[in-house]
Amino acid sequence: MKKYRILFHIDLNAFFASCEEAENPALRNKPIGIGKDSDRGILTTANYVARQFGVKSAMPVAEARKRCPNLLVIPGNMALYQRYSEIFFDTIRTITDQVEPASIDEAYLDVTDLAERIHPVKLAEKVQRTLHEKHRLPVSIGIGPNRFLAKMASDMKKPLGITVLRKRNVKEKLWPLPIEHMHGIGRKTVPDLKLIGIRTIGDLARFEDKHKLAKFLGSQTEAFIAKANGEGSAYVDPSRAEIVHSIGNSKTYETFLHDYASMLAALEKLTEKVVQRLNKKQLATKNVGVQMRSAEYVQRSKQVTLPQHTASYDTVFDAVEHLFDDLYEDKPVHLLGVSVSHLIEQTHVVRQLNIFEAKEPLEKDVHIAKLLESINRHYDKPLLNKGIKK
Repeated sequence: MKKYRILFHIDLNAFFASCEEAENPALRNKPIGIGKDSDRGILTTANYVARQFGVKSAMPVAEARKRCPNLLVIPGNMALYQRYSEIFFDTIRTITDQVEPASIDEAYLDVTDLAERIHPVKLAEKVQRTLHEKHRLPVSIGIGPNRFLAKMASDMKKPLGITVLRKRNVKEKLWPLPIEHMHGIGRKTVPDLKLIGIRTIGDLARFEDKHKLAKFLGSQTEAFIAKANGEGSAYVDPSRAEIVHSIGNSKTYETFLHDYASMLAALEKLTEKVVQRLNKKQLATKNVGVQMRSAEYVQRSKQVTLPQHTASYDTVFDAVEHLFDDLYEDKPVHLLGVSVSHLIEQTHVVRQLNIFEAKEPLEKDVHIAKLLESINRHYDKPLLNKGIKK
């Protein structure tokens, strides 16, 4: 039996733009962006030709045109992107049935068994070549012993990269990377981490004050530290995308939400309704998801699996906040949604405390920490600190 699993993370490069190029070869080698072609429009993505001029996703069209006057702005076509997404998944499922979709344009594959017959890099080259030559879809592939390292590896070389990231390479290849490059760390959290001296992934891996860290990373603190040290789940669940039992609430905002604070306040209300329904049905969740649709009608979502099942508002919203932090792009939002899945009856929940939680109730501690933090931030000085029980 193999000691380590071998996982692929396959990421379609500049997916929306690549779909447009695949459908219309005349667009190749031209700078293109996807979005509404108006001065107030926002780009969803840009191809790599445009990126050479400094054009980025979430950039206003007006600014993008200043950087690249020849930029071709193409309105989004979700039906087209969905069709190419199906081509992508149909293709990789011919390699193995151990495929877990992560979004419309990325997936995890467990190729452990296949690696007994073909070297993982050779297999990755075959997959990449098939998608690019047959379907004109460029992908980057990360290879690692767990999901996190495979995901980080796929981000290291784009477009058309293949990168292997082993646990023994973590200190050399992973630790020097800026903390904002770590998968799961949202842009809002980065300044807070830098404030306490965490500037690289290595700084996070070696950070000793876990209670201080929990003020910013919440219930996911230990999971992030473990990932920074190269640990992570090696489990690929092909059925994870199939939402069989779930509870969700979403709301469409005709007058778009424009700022982070109003979006987060809206998510608080949605989370409250979801948790109320959870408790009314006497259920607990282990999976939390956030859905977002931009003013350009581009939909994005993200999910996280919790350490254990819960029906606590604080725990669920803590996950929602971190997911939203990762999705947030500083542009108007048309729809927000919160969902929970992997549900079981509350009577079946068995909660194990770790050494840090055993000192005092975690939910109460996190709630108080957030309250004190918000007060101190409001006055821009450390007025309040949590006392110590005697």
